[in-house]
This record gives sequence, structure tokens and C-alpha cells, in this order.
Amino acid sequence: MNGLASSGPLIRSGTTNRRVKINVGGKIFETTAATLQSAGKSSLLAGSAPSLPSDSAEIFFDRDPRLFSLLLALLRTGKLPGTWKSFDLDALIEEAIYYGVLDLLRAALFPSTLDGLDIDRVEMVVPNGRDFPSALSGGADGSMWVGHGSKITAYDWALRKQTTTLTELHRVETLHRIADSRAAVGAEDFPGLHIYDTMKGTHVKSIVWSDRNDTRVYRTCVRSITSSKSAVFASFETGQRSDNTILMVDKESLQIMKEIGRESGRSAHSKVATKLQYVGSKDLLMAVGVHGGTFGYSGYIRLWDVRADKIVWEWTEPNSNSDARVMERDSFADVTVNEDLAGIFKVSVITGNLAMADLRHLKPQDPWMHMTETNPALAVDGGRADAKLLGYGKQIFCSRGGDLEVWSEVPLVTASAGLNEKEYWETSFRRNFIEHSRRHAGQEVTALAAGGDRLFVAREEMQGVEVWETRHLVSSEVSL
Repeated sequence: MNGLASSGPLIRSGTTNRRVKINVGGKIFETTAATLQSAGKSSLLAGSAPSLPSDSAEIFFDRDPRLFSLLLALLRTGKLPGTWKSFDLDALIEEAIYYGVLDLLRAALFPSTLDGLDIDRVEMVVPNGRDFPSALSGGADGSMWVGHGSKITAYDWALRKQTTTLTELHRVETLHRIADSRAAVGAEDFPGLHIYDTMKGTHVKSIVWSDRNDTRVYRTCVRSITSSKSAVFASFETGQRSDNTILMVDKESLQIMKEIGRESGRSAHSKVATKLQYVGSKDLLMAVGVHGGTFGYSGYIRLWDVRADKIVWEWTEPNSNSDARVMERDSFADVTVNEDLAGIFKVSVITGNLAMADLRHLKPQDPWMHMTETNPALAVDGGRADAKLLGYGKQIFCSRGGDLEVWSEVPLVTASAGLNEKEYWETSFRRNFIEHSRRHAGQEVTALAAGGDRLFVAREEMQGVEVWETRHLVSSEVSL
């Protein structure tokens, strides 16, 4: 049994109300064939009931009856009784795999989506060693991979530690999951893009940007990584930061397919991309560069049509064509794309304002709609260069130092309309605070990631990773 249950009829109509006795480790349970059928036709429980020769016969399992009682309650109601919290989660998962009801257990333990308006911190995951988490990657099933020091530690959907992989890097600064067991990593002080198998704990391949005709291209390091269904994209810069490019690598063969947008790096708007994000709905690659210097910060946003090898939209900051309400010398600190909201979002360094550009109607002249805070007492009092954005679901998570907030779409009647029919205004979103810096003085947020129903947060000089989940399924309170 693989623990994966699937729905479908197994027991003939007319026999679903038949009473069934189950002997688990000497304790008798009595239920109906219909209840067992709800486990799914591939489960051990549904497959055992038709084999009974008579109503007086029993199904026998040499297993723990206490854990079975929880799973039987799950089949009857679709929920776990409150007593499950007193049991070991690993043991419960093992029993669910044995009986073939793992999918039902996962659905009962975790919600299907993360609701940023109603989340709470439920756990602190602490990788082994003394290194602080430097990079995070969330999986669609709620799993998490953590880069800490020279290591990558993988946790499964139940946040159980699976493996720790030792890398060649001194410090993993960029971590991206490109397959179920493959991680792509890079760092500013270690050349190359490195692929590791996190299940086997082995190195798969190193990919280096080189150019025999240009002596400036040496010791090329990776600043950002993202991927599409078929390719991996990594932004490289040379050792003296004189040149940079984006390499497109085939996911299967791990062979370099092409270079994208090679530049000299002599000006702020031609330096290396510090953030890459693939926009699947548009089949575009977003490259963002944010760089600070003597005269402040500068940045660019470019949307690349990879197939045509051309830029289809570009925005640079500081920008004299921007909204008059925004300081001319202001630049963004971070940018993210949210495809569920069809928007590009940015947070500014000086003002701290959050703005959105409609991905469906991008204009060359100032496409930004500045999201407003209607409560003056909650107005943003300046920005930060280390502010971070994460788009997940229909919400935008934003960190400002130790503060953490979420911007959510206001649930108006028009919000139920299809994405193509929607129109956004400055008041279409509202901000809600998740965490205040008073609880984390001096511990600024260094990394954000999300996966499944979870938000993962790493902080400066904190060895653990905060795990946030939707509040109504929080099992316990964590004191930090």
C-alpha cells in the first residue's frame, strides 16, 4: 500500500449498510461497509470488507487500536477528534500509510490554502548546526527546504526532517527547488550554479558561465534562480562584477540552452538581476535588479519573452515619469509577481509605499497604482532597503524589518468576477498586520517563502524558521 486513497465504488449497492467488525490488536470496532468504502477503493480498509464470509466474521489487523480509533473517526466525520494532539504525529502518519488513508489524513490536518488574514505561528523548525537559515524554498504540499551555512535540510509535508545535504558552498544564499528531490543553489562568493539531489544527499552537476573570447568572464557567481516547467534560469555576474547574464538551462539534461540579456554592468540599470521569477500565465521571465550606492538605490524590472529573446516591457527607477506623489529619487526595494491577482507589486525604499502594475495592461509610462492605507494611524512611516515581498494566492506578504504584514483583496461583489473582467483601484486592497517588530527587536526578516497552506519566515540571527498556518487549524501555541 502506498498510503494514497482514491474515491470510487467498490462494494455493491445494497451492501453498503452492512455492519462490519474489525479487530485491531484485540480491540473490536464495529462500523458499516459504507464507512470503510469512504477510505477509497485502493485502501486496505475498503478492500477487506467484501472478503468477509459472514456478518459474524471479523477483519483482523495486528496494529495499535488507539491510532486506528482516530482514523476510523476520520472516515466517519472527515475530521480528527481533538485527542489526536496527544499522539505522536509520525506514528499516526505511519498508520495512515498502512491503511491507505494518507490523503484523507493530510486533508484533515491542513487546509487547502493559506489565508493571510487569519494565520498564526504554529511551529519553529530548527535545522541542525549553528548556522542561521539563509535561503528558503516551499513546496506545493507544504514541505520546506532550508539553506543554512553550507547545508540544505529538507522537511516533508508534516515538517519531519528527511535529509541534510552538505554542499560545496560556504553559505547557501540562493535556493530553488527544480524537482521533487533536486535543488539548485548559488552564492555571491562561490562560482557556479550547483544542482543537488536532496534525497540522496549527492551533488548532481555544476554549471558555470564561461566565454573563451572574453577574459573578463571568470569566477562567475549566481545571484538568483527560478524555473519554468522545462527550464532553469540563473543570473550570473563576473568576479569583478563587470559583466552579467542570465543562463537558460534545460531541466532534464542540465545543459545550457542559451544566454539572455548579457550586459556590461557599468551602470545601475545594467547590473546583474538580483531576483528572477517566471510568469507562467504569460510565458515570460521577470528579471529584477536592485542595487545601492553612494547616491542611493536604483533598480530595473524587465519582462523577457524568452522564445523571441527580447524585452517586452521595462521599468527603471528612479524614474522622472513616476507619480508626483512619490519622491523622484525613490526606488523599489523588492518586486514580486502575483499571477492570481494579475499584478506586479513593488515596495519602495524611501517612502515604503506599496504599488501595483496591472500585468494585463502594462504601459511604458508609469503603470503603477499606489495602494492606500485609509487609516492615518497605520500609515507607513518611511521605507527600508531590506523590505521583502512575496506573492502567494490572492495576497501579498510584505516584511519591513521585523514587521510582517499582508495585503488582501477586498471581498467586493466584483471580486467574484473572472480575472479578465476585474478592474483594480487604489482601495482594492487592505493591509493587515501579522507580526510586530516589538517581539523581534533587531531580528529583521531575511527570507520569506510559502507552500501549501504555510508561510515560512527566517529572521536575522535566529536559528529556527517560523511556520505560519491558517488560524482555525492551529493545534498549539508556540512561545518565542
